[in-house]
Formats: sequence, C-alpha cells, structure tokens
Amino acid sequence: MHRPILSSLSLAAFLACLSLPAAQAQVTSNLDDLPQAKTAVPAKKQPPTARSVKKRPVRNTSATVPPAAPSAAPARAKSLPARNTVPGVPPAPPPPVVLPPPFVPVQIHPPLPPVEVTAVADAKSSTIALPNGGLRVLFPSGSEALNTDSLKALQVYGSELARHPEQRVVLLSHATLPGDDVSMPRRISLARALAVRSIFVHAGVATTRLYPRALGRPENGDSAPADRLDVMIEANPVNTSAPSANGMP
Repeated sequence: MHRPILSSLSLAAFLACLSLPAAQAQVTSNLDDLPQAKTAVPAKKQPPTARSVKKRPVRNTSATVPPAAPSAAPARAKSLPARNTVPGVPPAPPPPVVLPPPFVPVQIHPPLPPVEVTAVADAKSSTIALPNGGLRVLFPSGSEALNTDSLKALQVYGSELARHPEQRVVLLSHATLPGDDVSMPRRISLARALAVRSIFVHAGVATTRLYPRALGRPENGDSAPADRLDVMIEANPVNTSAPSANGMP
C-alpha cells in the first residue's frame, strides 16, 4: 500500500544527492524501489488458420439484376396510326427571282465586225478547190497578204457558205519559217486564219459557225504545202438530248 510513497521519497533523495558535492554526502538508493516503465511487447502475428478464416457468401449477381425491360420503340410504333395518304405537293414551283434593272442606264453596243481585209497587188497567194467541198489558200512564206484574185475567190466562197447555216467551217492554218522558232510560225498562221474569218463574216457567215485553228508548223511527214490554210466543211452535231417536235427525246 505504501510502495508508491516510498518510491517518490527515494527519487527525491536521489535528486538531492545529485545537487550536492560528492565530498559532503553519499546517498545510496535501491533501484528496485524506482518505478519501472512498462513496455508493451508486440505480439507476434500468427498465420491465420483454417478455422479463423470465415468464408464469405458468394452473391449471385444474376439473380439480383432485374431482367431487361422490353424496348418501348415497338410499342410506340404499334400505337402510331398507319398513314395511307401521300403528303401534299405544291401545285407549282416558286417563281424565279427577278433581278431589278440597274438604277443607271447601261449602254449596250452591238459587236463590232472584224476589220475588212484589203487586197495586196503583188501578193503571191492562190486558191485551190479541195475534193471534199473545201478550199485551200496558199500564202507566200512569212506573210498573210492576199492578192485580188484570192480575195475575190474567198468572198464568193463565203457567200455560198452563208446559204448553209447547218454547216460549220473549220479553218486549219499552217505556216513555216527558216530556223527552229515555233512561236512566230504560229502567229503567222493565226493572222491568216483571222484574215479568212473576216472575209467570211463580211460575206454573211455567222461568227458562231467559224472555228479558226492556228497550228503553226506542219507535223513531220506532212506532204502538203507548209504555208497554207484549209477551209474544212463539217456538219453540226445533232443534239440527242433536245426534245423533238412530237415531244419525244
């Protein structure tokens, strides 16, 4: 019963002895009377035995999941009434958008006719009739000039073409020059084609029927004269997509 009091007194005496010099007093103490610190020794963990392990019940997830509800789409589709009528079609398409006229007067000029070709007295040109109804015009090298006879022959030929609007006219023009230049022969052939086109337009041939083609130097193996223009007659292609007179395509 009195052990705690004695232990506290002996501890006080021990502390007092420590404060005094070693020559004045010697105090002995019984260490057994000092309070002992109680240290808890950790218990060793033992491996679990078969008895200590409890089996957890296995849940049956298939039983807890409710069955999938049937989709509502079929039921909704059955509830909709069946349509036996065709949706209404407008009687006529909407009217086209009409653009208003400009607020300022716009002058419309008729297309200008090409420059009229004049004859050159000393030009060395000539014309030759082709077997397929065409016409060949021969020019001097490096020039597009026409003499009086060639100009008159082209005017007569153009007047005959004006009477056949169902035909189209192709102007195949060639030219050559010494050297390897390809640009200048093409320019000369273009000038010749435009000159013949101008003669035909003044003779009454529509410009939409004339197809000038400046080919420049002739190809290798071409045995025809190099400086020439061939007037070729072709029939206009038939438009098969256009409706006929009876309304059938």
